Amino acid sequence: MSAIAGKLSFLFYAISAIALLIIFWVFRRINFKIASNFQAETDKLEEKINLLSQDICEKNKISVLLPEKSKKIESLFDVSHELIELYNFQEILDFLLKSLCQLFPSADNIMLFTLHKNSLSLERSFKKEERIIKEKCGDIIEKWLIKHNQSLIIDDLLKDFRFDCNKIAAFRERKIRSLIASPIAVGDTLIGTVRIENSAISSFSFDDSRLLRDLCDLAAVVLERALLFSKAEELAIRDSLTFLFVKSHFYKRVEEELKRAKYKNSNLGVIMIDIDDFKKINDTYGHIVGDIILKRLSAVLIETVGSAGDVIARFGGEEFVVALIECSKERLIEVAQNIQKNTERAKVSFRRKNINFTVSIGAVLYPEDGLMLNDLINRADQYLYKAKKEGKNKICFTGQ
Repeated sequence: MSAIAGKLSFLFYAISAIALLIIFWVFRRINFKIASNFQAETDKLEEKINLLSQDICEKNKISVLLPEKSKKIESLFDVSHELIELYNFQEILDFLLKSLCQLFPSADNIMLFTLHKNSLSLERSFKKEERIIKEKCGDIIEKWLIKHNQSLIIDDLLKDFRFDCNKIAAFRERKIRSLIASPIAVGDTLIGTVRIENSAISSFSFDDSRLLRDLCDLAAVVLERALLFSKAEELAIRDSLTFLFVKSHFYKRVEEELKRAKYKNSNLGVIMIDIDDFKKINDTYGHIVGDIILKRLSAVLIETVGSAGDVIARFGGEEFVVALIECSKERLIEVAQNIQKNTERAKVSFRRKNINFTVSIGAVLYPEDGLMLNDLINRADQYLYKAKKEGKNKICFTGQ
């Protein structure tokens, strides 16, 4: 009986131990699953925290940069308002350089190029240090801008695969490492380029590049408008046939030169020229030949007078006038004689026939022959008609 009781007791303890093991195993499994779920949730929370932290960092960076960006946008807005009020090409370039210096205070160098007859020319520049900028016509940077008509940002010239830094004077001589550049263009029409340099690496951001392009786009529109106004003004003061100055502009310009001559106590020469027998030429060959002769004489005057400061105008009909600035009597007579000789050599071909023509000339000198422009013109006109009366193809002047 006791043996049976012992076996039952052992069996009870064995079953109890197995039950405890099963309960412990189930508890471990449940605990492991809970722990796994908790870890997964913890990982998700950590990932969310990391994302939130990154977002906060980005927003902090933006909040730090925002005032500077806002200031630049406000500055660009102010610049645009002032820029659209300008109509003179050179004044626009001056204002553009000044604005670039204000918007990019960290720049070591700023270069402003304009395009003339497919050739770039350095019009304005800013340098923090006294140094010579040799790229008077631009270099491979400007060639890239012209070719692609796009903005350019370079963080490090030494590592930029698009350019050989050893061929860039900015790198070789000015130790420039980073730059931004932009074309000044309206569509495909290029007006110029801008380059901004810094000796440090990664000195400019994409925001800086966009700001520069926005300013250049605005400047391009204003500069194109200025060019159109300039052409319109030029047409208004030029004779449509000979493209010499018209009489009204001649008076305006020479009145200013007379004031300077009075202030500097210098001389000013006036030469009146009239084509001999012009009515006969028109009657014989027609007005087409007459127009050709007027153009030919205007070319002779431009070639003979030569000096950029002097003023040549079509006075009316077949009559022309030249004002020689800071002119001695010797030069006055020499220029008049050269006009006479060069006109004699000038020929107009019409229907296989060479047509020669001559001019009569009256020459006067300020202040010897008059103090006012009208006095000088009248005196020169008197000498002109004296030359015609004395046989034409002749020069008459005071003291002859």
